Amino acid sequence: MANATAEVVWVHKLLDELGIPHPKAACLWCDNIGAKYLSENPVFHAWMKNIEINYHFVREQVNLKQLDVLFISTADQVADGFTKALAVRQLNLFRKNLNLQEQL
Repeated sequence: MANATAEVVWVHKLLDELGIPHPKAACLWCDNIGAKYLSENPVFHAWMKNIEINYHFVREQVNLKQLDVLFISTADQVADGFTKALAVRQLNLFRKNLNLQEQL
């Protein structure tokens, strides 16, 4: 999440410099419900023994309302089609979402 957050911050600054309007808060989809809760709620902070700088960076962006962390089920991750072997049903759904058709 920290790497994606850094990219979002960079793109926001670039769009600002170019004078291109953009939403104030970017949406970051995460399939880890625990990471989502940690990014939003400081109460969970006490559960972690070793807090990394990455956690603080993501949380700061959420507090500044520049990032909105949303949950997505692992089964619904679109990127998996590019990075993992999928079952036939998931592969067909992935291809459909990309508007890909079988070659005859």
